[in-house]
Amino acid sequence: MKKVRLTDRGKRVFFQVLCGVLGAALAVLGALWGQERQQRQTLEAERLDGMKRSCYDLEGDLRDMETALSKLGAAGSKKQSALLLGELWRLSGSAASSLSLLPAAHGDSYRLNQFLLRAGDYAHELLRGLLSGRALTDGDMEQLTSLRSQCAAESERLVQTIASGSYPQAALEEGGYYGETEEARENLPDYPTLIYDGPFSQSSENRDPRGLTDSRIGEEEARSAARALFPEGELQYSGYVAGPMATYEYTLAREDGGETTLSLTERGGKLLCFMSPVTGQKQDPPSQEESRSLHGRAQAYLRQMGFGDMEPSYAQYYAGVVVLNYAARQEEVILYNDLIKVYVDRDTGEVCGMDARNYYANHRERTLSLPQLTREQAQERLNTAIQVEKISLALIPLTGETEVLCYECKGTLGEDFYIVYINALTGEEEQIFQVIDSENGDLVV
Repeated sequence: MKKVRLTDRGKRVFFQVLCGVLGAALAVLGALWGQERQQRQTLEAERLDGMKRSCYDLEGDLRDMETALSKLGAAGSKKQSALLLGELWRLSGSAASSLSLLPAAHGDSYRLNQFLLRAGDYAHELLRGLLSGRALTDGDMEQLTSLRSQCAAESERLVQTIASGSYPQAALEEGGYYGETEEARENLPDYPTLIYDGPFSQSSENRDPRGLTDSRIGEEEARSAARALFPEGELQYSGYVAGPMATYEYTLAREDGGETTLSLTERGGKLLCFMSPVTGQKQDPPSQEESRSLHGRAQAYLRQMGFGDMEPSYAQYYAGVVVLNYAARQEEVILYNDLIKVYVDRDTGEVCGMDARNYYANHRERTLSLPQLTREQAQERLNTAIQVEKISLALIPLTGETEVLCYECKGTLGEDFYIVYINALTGEEEQIFQVIDSENGDLVV
């Protein structure tokens, strides 16, 4: 067989082709390795995120267990006690499920898991007893109080370990601990987990708003209404927001250099909400004198806007501003679905914002039933350990479409403050809320 001899030029071409083929192969291998590495990193990140979520879910369940146990101490009826025990049983199972997704190597996992299972079993046993006609004993209440303290301690311990970055991730890698990364700090939850402006603060914006007329206005009419409310500054139209509570949006460039945003409803041309910048940074709770002054400014503004006298509800304090919540009244009955938020600048004392979405979503003339119980009879339905401070009539929502007339009973049990709603027609204990006095105002859980 005759051998083929390559010339020098042929050798160069051969090596160039070979290098090209090898380069292409290496490129493909590099791309495949990079893709696999990226997939591993993505899976690692997803597992880390999943573990963090489980950790935060566990803490939230512990906090909610503490709240349920707190309400059990204030419950005065078997119905409410049964509902709260059922919630406690559910939360203990949810917490145990979250714990099962965390590293088993964590030294406290077994102890915490045993606590959760025993708390759930105990709640279930008490629930079965209530359904069989047995009342909770003093010994049961002592045990529940002890459980509440343990839940609070476990929750606080978990918050501290997460915040310090010391929670282990042994399930993901050999040794090593979470570092105190910026992502971990940003993902820490706010507490308490259920924070409301008051017991009933959720608007029904997806429902046809009951507080607005059917007559619709155009943008020019809305602009005129906005100009009448804010006569100074340059008013610019920002756009139209569709929906059941459709609005025309405006921006007001004020003479002091600030900017106010405002929304007027297409139906009726009502000022739905507005917000102006705040001048100061005060965040501490106001004194009684300052609080009276702030409420006076807010209530004067509400009267000026045609809302009349409204019932003051709850307050929050943020940097430079206090948010005051008011509920409408019909006769002597508080309408808790019809809420308005008023923002007051603490440095200037001027109203710098308002949010009337709940009010316009729900407000209308109600047909009110006469109470079948007296205030004294309602108080007799309360847990006898509660020291009652005030009883008022209130219309509260049970569902998005159902309201019920209740006696709102405010009082203390030990160092805790509660609001209990007794049905004014049947005497049933409808709702229990615990009010937490925080540095940022009243939190209702």
